[in-house]
Amino acid sequence: MMPDNHAARKQPTVLIIGAGALGRSLAALLGDHAKVTVYDRNTAVTRAMRKGWFIFKDKKRERKVKIRVIASLAELNMAKPDILILATKIMDLRQAVEQAAGFRPRYVLFPQNGIFELAWAKKYFKTARICRGVTSMACQTRGYNEVTLFYRGDFYIGGDGADVIAGFFRQCGIKAKAFADPAGPVWAKLIFSAVMNPLPVLTGKGYDVLKLDKEIWALVKKAVEEGRLVARSLGIRLAFDPMKLILRVRHGDLAGISHKGSIAQDISAGRATELNLITGALIREARKVGIKTPALDSIRAKARAAGA
Repeated sequence: MMPDNHAARKQPTVLIIGAGALGRSLAALLGDHAKVTVYDRNTAVTRAMRKGWFIFKDKKRERKVKIRVIASLAELNMAKPDILILATKIMDLRQAVEQAAGFRPRYVLFPQNGIFELAWAKKYFKTARICRGVTSMACQTRGYNEVTLFYRGDFYIGGDGADVIAGFFRQCGIKAKAFADPAGPVWAKLIFSAVMNPLPVLTGKGYDVLKLDKEIWALVKKAVEEGRLVARSLGIRLAFDPMKLILRVRHGDLAGISHKGSIAQDISAGRATELNLITGALIREARKVGIKTPALDSIRAKARAAGA
């Protein structure tokens, strides 16, 4: 529930910028409890969804989600959404923020993987409470009008207003946890993503490779340890253990299913990947504190050679 008795009067309004797998999954999960509007700068996506619905699949059921889609942010006429979620890839984030700079949201959530400071966003949303979030949810699009949520993982949210956003997410059936400092969630997910996202690309297989290939499994464990060492050197306390999440994947949460992570999805769609902004970012942070990362270097080099 939104604070200040707001939800007692009406449903909160949510604007999601970015209609990829995560953006549409959030639209489906939040839609029963909020008035959700979605915008994507990809006109093909917008045209496909202007029919007013998309198919959302998860383990529970398949359903048709009704959705309000806008072709231009100007259609909202300088709106004041309760929550603005910028669900774009990290390389598209600055443009999305600049496009939304005229809005006056009460809360802003950045659910990107990768490292960036929230301070730069505050000049665009001066009156908003701004937080960062990362998730272990695994979702994937099929065409422009179908999204599959393979795994309903946790949502970790940190920063100003994190307790409010996490509380609202929990009302919507999302397993959300709030943290005062966003660095703990962001770095835990960074280590996980830096190691795991490139794996399907460099191996050409799904996540069951973690059980089937001993060399890959040894490489993964070494890379995670390198990431942990970087975080410790920077004084960052991880919000969760990335290896525990990887073990859940290895023992069945994602093993053997068609989900292959965002980098493989981007390659198949002909889009630029986040390899340099996730795995590369962790390696660059390691260099700053003088830590060698042979395992992470190997993962990045092999993923690049495979087209990432």
